[in-house]
Amino acid sequence: MLTAGRVSGDAADIGLETQVTVRPAGPNGPRAPVASLASELRAIVALCDKPVSVAEISARSRLHLGVTKILVGDLWAAGYLDVHADDLSEFPSPETILRVMHGLRTIS
Repeated sequence: MLTAGRVSGDAADIGLETQVTVRPAGPNGPRAPVASLASELRAIVALCDKPVSVAEISARSRLHLGVTKILVGDLWAAGYLDVHADDLSEFPSPETILRVMHGLRTIS
């Protein structure tokens, strides 16, 4: 219902690690007030007052990650959010990935 039946969004660059912030109102005219948005969308905008990942938005809003990615994409397209995607063309080295995995295993 929240995604109008969509299973993927228009913004393919939005990943679970993508950082999101509220977009300040711009000079191109006022966007619709946040209060006019659905409650789930208002909650997402409220979570983004500081940089936050899509995964964190999903966890805090208790929405499925796929739904969150679609809604974040919609809010980005509507001018409420800024999406800060990293350049994913440079992947971390295998050594870095192994060090992170080892570190995670020692935590749990």
